[in-house]
Amino acid sequence: MKIILNDEFRRKERISPMAAFERDAQPPLLFALLDIRRHDKLDAGIRLPDHHAIFYITDGKGRLELEGESPQTLIGGCCFLIVPGMAYEMHSDTERPLHGFELEFVGVRMTHPLPGNGTSPREEARFPYVGEVCRHDGPRIGEMIRGLYDSRQETGELKRFNRQRHFLELLAHLWQSAENTGAERQPEPKTGIARTIAYMEQAYNHELTRERLAKMAGMSPGYYSSLFRKETGKSPMDMLAEIRINRAKQLLLDSDSPMRDIAQSVGYSSEYYFSSRFKQVTGLSPSAYVKRSRSRQVVSSQLYTSYLRSSPLPAYGNRERPERVIGLFLEDYLTVLGVKPLMQYASSDYYQKYLEPFLEDVEKLDVGRIDFDSLRRARPDVILLGFTNFAAAGRYDRFAEIAPTFVFRQAGANWRATLRSLGSLIGREPEAEGAIERYEKNAGEARKRLAEAIGGETVALLRLHFRNGLCLYGGPEGYTGPVLYEDLGLKMPRLLQEWSRSGMRSVASIPPETLSMLEADHLFLVVDDGQKGQARKLMDSPYWKSLAAVRNGRVYAGATDVWMTFGMIAHERKIEHALDALVRNRV
Repeated sequence: MKIILNDEFRRKERISPMAAFERDAQPPLLFALLDIRRHDKLDAGIRLPDHHAIFYITDGKGRLELEGESPQTLIGGCCFLIVPGMAYEMHSDTERPLHGFELEFVGVRMTHPLPGNGTSPREEARFPYVGEVCRHDGPRIGEMIRGLYDSRQETGELKRFNRQRHFLELLAHLWQSAENTGAERQPEPKTGIARTIAYMEQAYNHELTRERLAKMAGMSPGYYSSLFRKETGKSPMDMLAEIRINRAKQLLLDSDSPMRDIAQSVGYSSEYYFSSRFKQVTGLSPSAYVKRSRSRQVVSSQLYTSYLRSSPLPAYGNRERPERVIGLFLEDYLTVLGVKPLMQYASSDYYQKYLEPFLEDVEKLDVGRIDFDSLRRARPDVILLGFTNFAAAGRYDRFAEIAPTFVFRQAGANWRATLRSLGSLIGREPEAEGAIERYEKNAGEARKRLAEAIGGETVALLRLHFRNGLCLYGGPEGYTGPVLYEDLGLKMPRLLQEWSRSGMRSVASIPPETLSMLEADHLFLVVDDGQKGQARKLMDSPYWKSLAAVRNGRVYAGATDVWMTFGMIAHERKIEHALDALVRNRV
């Protein structure tokens, strides 16, 4: 009878079924249970699920790490919900492993009927909440889940229908509980687009398809592509290509790896396709890009260095090469090249003390209040600046009035490239190549000794930073990671490995509670000036005392001026420190 009334109403109003559908109701949202499993030990590496998952913990202790979130403790009664495409990792306590249930289900939204035939297309949909969805009603949730588990093998259409009905009752209960407790809602479409871009930037070296990214955003592939282009001006695959090519640019300039290895490291299985895509994005082949970029790598840009021209670097074969050189925060490099700088970088009381044997009588120049009169009296042939901020606020012109001035943009990103560039600039290319060859030989020998001494034991470096507090170092760039994990081949702890795979930078500030996740066999600890009080406080904490490296007496103090700087001499000191700590003291 109600249907007849509705039809009469629509005839009076002359509204089509499709228009009535759009006016009277939102497209229906449906969910269906696919599987339910019981686990005696919930423990998994990184997963990227294709479907929704509910985890209900009945006993034990562990942790759950959701993509982009801090780790969450799991205990009996916890109930967490994961959506498709959300990376997660779950770990059980070794003494009290996690027990519980895992429910896998899908979501579907029925879209508006198609004109003419009345059929309703459908697209993938997501549950509106993620993370912990029930905090105060564990027993009731557990009872409902156990009932579903007990009926999992019942046959017959009616019983299967009732099992789905009971599952929807469970979801309704979780939905209401999540709303009552303020659980985290799923992102809006724009946030979903931003989330997939962030994932591309972290997982560019994995196989990524439009369908997989759309699943992460909670959209159909067609709608995802349309909205992505509207928000960014390009397709998802074009954005992914740009991210991959930008990373490849760094590898081409900063490493000597074969083209095939670089292609694979940024997500291309074919070297030929990588070269084609690279040229499509940049307008240059990879080899042409390297040739052009290295010719410009000596200095930053003409915004800072008007002395530069687009012609090749000056050659010193037929004229006198500079001997009177000032290189602020580049003294390590100059010393390696056999040049004693006229002045040494300082910032208040800080300077690179490890260079004292080489620069004992060299005057300090405080970059916080640069004495240009002293610079002028030094009569340098050339001035080299290790950071662009040294030349900011009009200071470049004052440097350039005294001598030709060159500014390095990223001197610390790749010390080998910087040494070669500096050697080319002041006419000491053979010295640069000879120094790099000696370093590689010494590092290779140290690598063998360390492998024999500690094998696969893991190593990490922590710093109590004067401004940022407790920091963990180890990314692919920076002061320490390239030496420890590339030159010396030491093994990262699992936490660092995961961060590195997800695009970690050279350093991350961490709360002390995170230390329990580090699980390093050996720790290097660097304490900045003025942070000894914080160091004592850290070492008195239960987080510090729980570390295996602390309990086993495998913590080694390092000097800030050596570990927190770049340059070949500094890196050689780091290698010596690693050998002393991990090999010589072990005998």
